[in-house]
Amino acid sequence: MARVRITDHDLQAFLAARSPLWLAERLVAAARRDPSLRAELEIAALGRGSADRVRRELDRALWVADYVDEEDAPTYVAGAARALGLLEGLIDDGVTAETVALAEHAIDLLADAMEKVQDEGDAQQSLSDAVLIHSRAVSAARPDPAGLAEWLFDRAVADDWGVFADKVSDYAEPLGSVGRARLRVLIDEGLGRLPRLGPGEADVDGRRFGLLMLAEHVARVDGVDAVVGVLSYSLTSARSFTGICRELIEAGRPEQALQWAERGLSECGTGRIDHGLPELRQLAVDLYAALGRDHDAADLAWRDFEAGPTLGTYQRLHQHAQADKSWPDRRGKALAVLRAQPRAVGSKPPAGPYGPIGHSTLVHVLLWEGDVEAAWRAAHDGGCAEGLWPVLARRRAEQHPADAVPVLRRHVDEVIASGGRDAYERAAALITELGTYHGRLGTSAEFADYVRTLRRANSRRRNLLAALDRAKLP
Repeated sequence: MARVRITDHDLQAFLAARSPLWLAERLVAAARRDPSLRAELEIAALGRGSADRVRRELDRALWVADYVDEEDAPTYVAGAARALGLLEGLIDDGVTAETVALAEHAIDLLADAMEKVQDEGDAQQSLSDAVLIHSRAVSAARPDPAGLAEWLFDRAVADDWGVFADKVSDYAEPLGSVGRARLRVLIDEGLGRLPRLGPGEADVDGRRFGLLMLAEHVARVDGVDAVVGVLSYSLTSARSFTGICRELIEAGRPEQALQWAERGLSECGTGRIDHGLPELRQLAVDLYAALGRDHDAADLAWRDFEAGPTLGTYQRLHQHAQADKSWPDRRGKALAVLRAQPRAVGSKPPAGPYGPIGHSTLVHVLLWEGDVEAAWRAAHDGGCAEGLWPVLARRRAEQHPADAVPVLRRHVDEVIASGGRDAYERAAALITELGTYHGRLGTSAEFADYVRTLRRANSRRRNLLAALDRAKLP
């Protein structure tokens, strides 16, 4: 039997032909099963006198007594959106002090729910939507601007999510000059009581984050100096200094940015682990270079490389040491650092903090420089990560295809052992690549024997055999 599909237009035409009583009976029956629909219908029936019913629906849809897990979070967020839609409709019909209070009530409910709903930020978006609805309401109702400033300040400093700070500009009109002045006074008083924190110092004031977020947003109207003044209250890590530097760079003030970068490197680089230091060092290197201080840029690039020898830090050292013409000497020292890294035992990394296996970084560097022969020797002398061997083998195969064959065969075995349809497709591609090297060596018969042996050894892996067949391998 052919399946009949009813479109929205078909359904609308059918319903339009029913009697009002027939439609009303079915709508009421549906509302018994759907509390949100019931609330929507009751609010429509009550008209302008529906504020109390909207409050009850906000309580039902937004209040979280205990916990909403990740699976149920979308249902909660969808219900919140419908309830906020009813509140917004009430405001569209005419704003009163009661509707402003309802918007604040919705904000209170959602702010309380934030810690209880396990999702990817959709509940935070619901809170943001509620704040926007409230800003619309107060823009129409025009409450006391000083009182509004105090309400906004209290909400912002208690907000761990930055929602109110992000939305402060939406309140510019209802705040007016009086409200904005009162908000600045409250912020200044709050900052006056706030201790300035340096590297490694902990934040023990739960309201600190919200206050500084609000102060930063308000300060942006006054320019970069005001923003830097706020950011300087929390210089707890290198990333704090990096943030100030970026503000000054964007404002076209690289000299001052460099002063802050130098201060950050001095205060944060004291042996305490600070994962933001590499980014701050790199930013300072770029500032030195931009200001024509090539020798300082090369010196700091060298310290950055010593602190974290990677291909990236080596490339930056090369760039800046070329500029100050110290590259030949610095290259030798850099390669000595890489050769001194612990050799790998098999494919296992050395004990201690995480680092690249064996001489992996040295191999990367030599390949980047185009010295495949030296990279090949370094890999055999100090070992390297297994995933790097196929890359190295392909480069080696350009001149010495015989050397690539055993490396790629070993990698084929590892890929097959990992299992899975994707792994078998990768293995078939690697084997096809092996065939090209055997062809260049004139050993195609040996390759065919290798594939047949591989098939026999894996005769129970039907998906692998199918992948080999699709690749038209012997």
